[in-house]
Amino acid sequence: MPSRNSINRPKLTVNLNRKNTSIGKRRDQREKAGLLQPARSSADSKSGKVKSVPIELYFEGASDDYARSKGITTKTLSKKRAKKIERNLKYAQQRKLLTDATAQVEEGMDIDIDAKKKQKEEEKKTALGRVKDALWNAIGDATNAGLVLENGQGTTLGGPFFP
Repeated sequence: MPSRNSINRPKLTVNLNRKNTSIGKRRDQREKAGLLQPARSSADSKSGKVKSVPIELYFEGASDDYARSKGITTKTLSKKRAKKIERNLKYAQQRKLLTDATAQVEEGMDIDIDAKKKQKEEEKKTALGRVKDALWNAIGDATNAGLVLENGQGTTLGGPFFP
């Protein structure tokens, strides 16, 4: 049969048939090996996720000690790698506890800061400050009660007039 680059090259369908058969063989091999299960569209699929055989063995293979001891599987987890995974899980748990603790402290600090501000404001008020606050409160009450004429002639300075 002539090569692809020759003058009397084979038709396109011959090449496509050969290519399709080889792709089909590869797909069958992957399906027999269990690499196509489950489908990429299913929720159990690990498509697009980071593949880590040691972590899978750590979480799923712990109950399968009999199979590992008999040499049924080709995937094994070394003691060193298992210790490393345990250490990393411990660090992750500590980080989670630390973030939770800092969140609680920040929530508590917001309340404490507001309370401290109010206490400081009350402590800073002198006798003169308390008198001023009382006068402003009285003026506010008078405006609410309608005793102050807001649209009146006013004083020479243009402020409200108190009859």
